[in-house]
Amino acid sequence: MYQERSFIGRGVPYLGPYAGGKKRDVGNCSALKIGFSEDKKTLPNYRTGGGGVANSQSIVSAMTCSMTLSDFDEENLALATFGASSAVAAGSVTDESHTAYVGGLVRFDNLPDTSTIVVTDATGVTTYVLDTDYSVNAAGIVPISGGAISDAATILVDYTKVAGNVVQALTQSSQEWSLTLVGLNDAQSGKSVVVDLHRVKFSPAGELGFITDDFGNIEITGEVLADSNITGTGLSQFMKIEQAA
Repeated sequence: MYQERSFIGRGVPYLGPYAGGKKRDVGNCSALKIGFSEDKKTLPNYRTGGGGVANSQSIVSAMTCSMTLSDFDEENLALATFGASSAVAAGSVTDESHTAYVGGLVRFDNLPDTSTIVVTDATGVTTYVLDTDYSVNAAGIVPISGGAISDAATILVDYTKVAGNVVQALTQSSQEWSLTLVGLNDAQSGKSVVVDLHRVKFSPAGELGFITDDFGNIEITGEVLADSNITGTGLSQFMKIEQAA
């Protein structure tokens, strides 16, 4: 008997190293798509003047996976930039030295708690005045024209660095991942749909928008590779799809 199986997908992708380890929740994902590229050979029909095809053969030349991620957390940013992420603990910074230029950003080595910044000259004797000699922002300070900080002066800064994280882009080579979608079919009363991509290698994101008019997305694509560890009659080395009845 025919059973209607229309589909609206929702779910949570979990991503972990192919070699083994924790599969993490990648956060809000607005799209997860699988694609196929085809290598098709055709035999033309030479027997009649009307043309056409006498036979054809198709071989899948590539299987791809694409994800649209909404969470700009450090792990997703590292994934999208072939980078590495690390945590930064809060703590005190003393006598951090910089060369200051009037009207130019003095970029601190860490993200500062802006309420804790103290700026002095290179000797530590003269303390400069906030909003008279410099202004502050999330990255550091900007010496004010007409203030006491001269152009190209060496300054020392004390501050409390805030807890956070750092992503260093393009420090990692391409890695292999295993992905599981713990999903549901919203068009079928939320019945379970679980999809496993056994071995995936992602490319870096095509672009990252850090100034946008709308919520930003991280769009990544990858190639689904054969997992030779999966053996047995009828078992796919690429993808498994399970649906609740």
